[in-house]
Amino acid sequence: MAAQYQVNTTAKSEKEDLANFISMISRDETPFMSSIGKTKSKAIFHEWQTDELTAPTSQPFAEGDSFTTVQSGTAANVDRTRIGNYTQINSKTVSVSGTKRAVDQAGVADEYAYQLKKRGTELKRDQEHDLVHSCKGKNGTGTRTMGGYQAYVNQNLEDVTTSGNSSWTAPGSLGDGTMDETPITRSASGQTNDGNLKAIELSNVDNIMQTIYEAGGRATTLMTSPANKRALSSKAHGASQNTIRNLDDTGKIRQSIELFDSDFGEIQIVPNYIMGLSYNTDRAESGNIAAESDAADYFALVYDPSNFAIASLRPLQETEVGQFGDSTVGQIVEECTLEVKNPKAAGMITGLNGQ
Repeated sequence: MAAQYQVNTTAKSEKEDLANFISMISRDETPFMSSIGKTKSKAIFHEWQTDELTAPTSQPFAEGDSFTTVQSGTAANVDRTRIGNYTQINSKTVSVSGTKRAVDQAGVADEYAYQLKKRGTELKRDQEHDLVHSCKGKNGTGTRTMGGYQAYVNQNLEDVTTSGNSSWTAPGSLGDGTMDETPITRSASGQTNDGNLKAIELSNVDNIMQTIYEAGGRATTLMTSPANKRALSSKAHGASQNTIRNLDDTGKIRQSIELFDSDFGEIQIVPNYIMGLSYNTDRAESGNIAAESDAADYFALVYDPSNFAIASLRPLQETEVGQFGDSTVGQIVEECTLEVKNPKAAGMITGLNGQ
């Protein structure tokens, strides 16, 4: 009978094998903010002006007519429109103990500097969320909030829903920054009322492009969730569509569509992962949770990036507050708002289900 030996698998002398780097597993892009411009704000209520031409009409001028005769048939001079948005303070705080800064850590030269960089990335993602996904309106009372895309582009809509509770009614007037309702209502028990949501279609893109064109704009970008982006690519290559996949000289087939040539100009299709995130905002009524809202996959934004800008009152900056006990405390802060130069030159496809 052979001797049996016990293998020692817990040797105390073995070194840990920890790689000297940290892999960030979250996405850090901000597609909407990266696509638009930047400008300056000089007050907490940032304003700009818009003007427009009168509608085309027939205005024949008879020989010998006086100016008063001609003017009686024309519209009076209309004053320009002032549009504004409140600046929003965005901030993150960092607190790192003295011990954390002193010990030798894998992948980190200085824990405080690392945390500052990480919080700065999170702050930018939070701003992207407020701009395209939170459905927030402008508010100058108490904690100021800037109105996002939906609050200013609330008239040029292609609603794919049929009827019922899921249909989103755009609040306010064009460009007024109002947003007082959220797209999909969920009961406290989690039961959804979204049976009328639909998949995005190429016809939806054509329709909203026509609406924007007739309003005087020319959209160049469609931004939506990854699920809607994939659904749009699938529809473009469907059996009933007059499209073909791009086959290059290496034999690679391009499944996705990144540029759609509509009847009213080319439009780039851009995925935004933040627009696909589920977020639930509890709304209290009489002390009870009445409902929750979820805008994941609901919108497709159709716009010209040149008509949008981030207006900065205070650029992103870091302030080392100092020592709080045995910890180093710092804060990063930025104050800015969204500028929508021409609300008529943009639109939305609403009521999408990401399928």
